[in-house]
Amino acid sequence: MKNKKIVHVLLACVLAGTLLDALAARPVPKAVTEDYDWRDGKALTLEGRGFPQATLYSRLPEKWKDVVPKSVWNLSQTSIDINARFVTDSDEVVVRWEVPTGYRPHPQITLNGTQGVDVYKRATGGAWEHAVAGAPNVETGVGELRVPWTPGEECLVYLPMRVLPRSFSIGVKKGKNFSPAHPHRLAKPVVHYGTSIVHGGRADRAGLTFTSIMARELDIDLINLGFPGNGRMELALADILAEIDAALYIVDCEWNMTPKMVEERYEPFVRKLKGLRPDTPILLCGGCTEKPFPRQQEVISQKIFDKLKAEDPAKWANLHFLSGVDQLPNNSDCTTDHCHPNVYGFMYMAPVYAKAVRKILGL
Repeated sequence: MKNKKIVHVLLACVLAGTLLDALAARPVPKAVTEDYDWRDGKALTLEGRGFPQATLYSRLPEKWKDVVPKSVWNLSQTSIDINARFVTDSDEVVVRWEVPTGYRPHPQITLNGTQGVDVYKRATGGAWEHAVAGAPNVETGVGELRVPWTPGEECLVYLPMRVLPRSFSIGVKKGKNFSPAHPHRLAKPVVHYGTSIVHGGRADRAGLTFTSIMARELDIDLINLGFPGNGRMELALADILAEIDAALYIVDCEWNMTPKMVEERYEPFVRKLKGLRPDTPILLCGGCTEKPFPRQQEVISQKIFDKLKAEDPAKWANLHFLSGVDQLPNNSDCTTDHCHPNVYGFMYMAPVYAKAVRKILGL
């Protein structure tokens, strides 16, 4: 009897939470939208974009299409970590977006994570808090959220992780103020280049990737150049990274590289990036692992790192290394497949990366 009561209580809590989510993020009736002032994505200050000339919500500009591998180009046509950040005195915020139909959701990621938007809020001087997430209609590709808002709070809206939106707009009550949020603590962005793990891994929502968690914690603009299965340190990617005037380059590719690829590509890539941006710090990362010892790729990359540091300590003073062993707990529950971190893994990784970035940049 006692167990039945517990089950009933838990069931009631789940149903109540579902009802609250539905009330907080219900579809917007068309008649209601007439009472709002709308700002299209083209008129918003979008962050997480390294190239103004790129298609609005994509991550690489057209000029690189025939230079990078086709798979890299195709994977660049997603909006991971691209976001809008603003302040309004409206008591409601409406988010409207549209994505292509026919996308097959990843079996280990929610629809919210693959095609949905994710909304965070922050009172002046406070910490970021999650507000709501929502997925589009799978048949039409259209998503609409109406979010109750506390006037004056800062709003942060992440675009979908795994698709390229066709449209995106923000609505606030007519006549209410809408202004860009305060500048970040760094004038330049941090650029993170890597694999599917950098591209969001198995996060349930766009705001739960370790890169987005880290960016909120550090109050920085982060440009995500993660390419699932294709973070392989081609020299063309060094040119692309260097085209962005960054505060820091994070190179995080080992999960997509064989030991032989690390031996052949690692040092030329690092040397080229250093030559193109000699004054910009570079953080090299071993592949995250739940094991208490490094992967073979890291053993090789660590030797290359040590070689460069010994070669010319002054020249390579701004070259840094973060072991993959430090990134995850020694716990098999932190990944979905002993490779891709889940949210538990990302919550552990984010402060590890934040600590390393904070030390390098003196934040």
